[in-house]
Amino acid sequence: MMKKFLSVTLAAAMAMTMVGCGGAAQNSSSAPASEAPAASSAAAETPASEAPASETPASEAAADGAAATKDLSELKLAFIVGTMNDAFYQTVAEGIKDECKALGIPDPTISDQELDGSKCTDLINTYVAGGYNGIAFSANDPAGTVPAMQQAAASGVAMFTFDCTVDDQYLGDYISFVGSNNKAGGITAGEYVAEHAPEGSVVGCITYASAQSTQDRQAGFEETIQAAIDGGKDLTLIESQDADNDQSKASDIMQNLITQYGDDLSYIFVVGDPTGYGALAAIQAAGSSTKIVGFDAGQTACEYIADDTVGKIWEAEVAQDPHGIGAGIVDKMAEYFTTGKIEGEQKDLIDCQLVTKENVKDFLQ
Repeated sequence: MMKKFLSVTLAAAMAMTMVGCGGAAQNSSSAPASEAPAASSAAAETPASEAPASETPASEAAADGAAATKDLSELKLAFIVGTMNDAFYQTVAEGIKDECKALGIPDPTISDQELDGSKCTDLINTYVAGGYNGIAFSANDPAGTVPAMQQAAASGVAMFTFDCTVDDQYLGDYISFVGSNNKAGGITAGEYVAEHAPEGSVVGCITYASAQSTQDRQAGFEETIQAAIDGGKDLTLIESQDADNDQSKASDIMQNLITQYGDDLSYIFVVGDPTGYGALAAIQAAGSSTKIVGFDAGQTACEYIADDTVGKIWEAEVAQDPHGIGAGIVDKMAEYFTTGKIEGEQKDLIDCQLVTKENVKDFLQ
């Protein structure tokens, strides 16, 4: 059976956009914001079209003296997370702090770009002016932050990315990336849905089309479902809808899908937990039988899976390791500054795990 893409008319969504790679910002009631040092605006941006990628990878350029080795106790490092109003990035920050302390690196500067590429650019420029040895940032707005990253690297500051990275054409402008293997995580979600969706039913995805990480999750899911269809599974895969990581928009999309497909819509895959919260509200309001498979495995989502009632809707999650991502990027920076290079792959991808009712206790704090 060939893949079927069915169009859906979307209702107007509330203008409340929450963007993130590891998952968009949760409501403060479920994930209180952590405090982070503030930074002032600095140099003006250079248009991306005027800032071509370097030809020599930054990880190789280190051997030419761009990064003299330093004692870890002398390092001045800055980390820019997507948003501190998100439990995922709060845990990434914990991993950064814990690993810096374990390695004897002075307390790092951890800042919040508030999911705003222009603020991320200002922060990068500020830290360059402030004499930081290395800067690591989550590229939630990859196109918008590339010029600042390139300018910082050209000035001799070692640049790293974590969780969300820039397009592969810019591999020469940063040293290393640490983040989840998002496509493999999407495949995991697709395998679960392909196994549990009833024959003859409809399945779909509510995505976030702007970030590479969520694009990879969507691609892994869709390719896996399509492979199941090609292998004889009687499913209809509808066209993925972009909620822009906005809970209200996700709720509107879910309402429209329920109206159009009713109980035929057996599963919806959401590429981030907050998108799932919007979908869940619509499913509950409609009394729909649609099930959710999410991505992030934040505490709220894991509590939903464990709940006897909500767990009948929110069945599974793909779990990332945010603490491991934070600790991992510190390890890469430490390796770079002690040896002048990075061994192994430039992109360090961390495997994800499937969370269900059977093992959710292992993921609850």
